[in-house]
Amino acid sequence: MTALLSLLDRIVDLVFRLLRPLPLFAVLGLFSVLTAVLSLLVIRWTSDQKAIRRVKDRIGAHVLAVRLFPDQLGVVLRAYLTLLGNTFLYLRHTFRPLLFLALPLLLLFVQLEAYLGRTPLVPGQDFFVRATFQSPDALGGAVLQLPSGLLLAAPPVHIPSERQVDWRLKAVQPGTYDIRLVLPGSEYSKRVIVGDSVTRIVAARERGGLWQQIVNPGEAPLPRAGIVEQIQIEYPARLFRLRTWEMEWLVPYLVLTLLGALVLKGALRTEL
Repeated sequence: MTALLSLLDRIVDLVFRLLRPLPLFAVLGLFSVLTAVLSLLVIRWTSDQKAIRRVKDRIGAHVLAVRLFPDQLGVVLRAYLTLLGNTFLYLRHTFRPLLFLALPLLLLFVQLEAYLGRTPLVPGQDFFVRATFQSPDALGGAVLQLPSGLLLAAPPVHIPSERQVDWRLKAVQPGTYDIRLVLPGSEYSKRVIVGDSVTRIVAARERGGLWQQIVNPGEAPLPRAGIVEQIQIEYPARLFRLRTWEMEWLVPYLVLTLLGALVLKGALRTEL
């Protein structure tokens, strides 16, 4: 599984490099169309399309009955009860495709979040590095080693109650850097991205196994047996602007995916 996740990381990295000349909103739109096509094909191949069509027809017929006979209480109540039953039947028919889509969509979401969820640091910007330890006894021995492109902007702040140490750093010049957290007998690293291009950003490196590899693609999890539980970088959130609205990438992505599915369902002969 680790090899497959690593291959997926390389493929997504290549795709984003190829799409770099395009506006970021266009890139988001392309991934939305890809998601819509993938979802429609999976639904078509894994669901009983005829049964879904029959259930939708019955739902439409009973909605029409409620509109035509609003003054006949018995008809309306029977129609609502039948609507409820058919709604549950519709959900049962769509449950199987959702199971097949769950893992691919999760992998796609975390990859897009790594590229579209945050912006890199910019030269001259101050930012925080936070390390969380298994025990507060380790806080005093923690030393942060910095490369030449980063500077320490303030002394570290120790928070024993939270088992944390915070460092305030300053980004000096663009680049990809590895900071090193050194403790007696052990050493840990964390990548820091400074620049203005769209690139993979992993905000936190956490202790764990396969699940951490899935939700934080691009950097290996911290060792399970290590004393450090998490190393986190404070990156600015990336916002997409539409007129006066500001939103995170997931909102336009979901809207465009839904619109794409509605437009393409006829061409792909898929009943939703």
